[in-house]
Amino acid sequence: MTGGPVDYDAELTRYSAVLHRAWAVQPRDRVLDIGCGTGQTTRDAARKAPAGSALGVDSSAPAIERARKLAQAAELRNVTFERADAQVHRFAPGYFDLAISRFGTMFFDDPVAAFGNIGRALRPAGRLVMVIWQAHDRNE
Repeated sequence: MTGGPVDYDAELTRYSAVLHRAWAVQPRDRVLDIGCGTGQTTRDAARKAPAGSALGVDSSAPAIERARKLAQAAELRNVTFERADAQVHRFAPGYFDLAISRFGTMFFDDPVAAFGNIGRALRPAGRLVMVIWQAHDRNE
């Protein structure tokens, strides 16, 4: 056992780099970050979309509060965070260009309902890019 706290974002650096390439966030994109945690990926998307916006949602109130503080400290004006369950939250229909998630879509009680809800939040031809763990026996 190690002596200090674990930095979740630091542990996922290599995964995040691959995810960033796959996102291909454009300057005017409106991005939805599902299961954003403390908002690192949401802030990254907001920086890539300076004329767009990024909304991070997570069911954890402490994570959302931390995400808001970090975004404020970074002086990002095009990012917001909401405590919400993406499975049932009422997103504006057809609003987002891109939905992203770094290990945040694996925990839905009803994946069909969740992805249907997220799909309705995307504009026609909107994109969903996510990274998730494989089945237990396929992970290192």
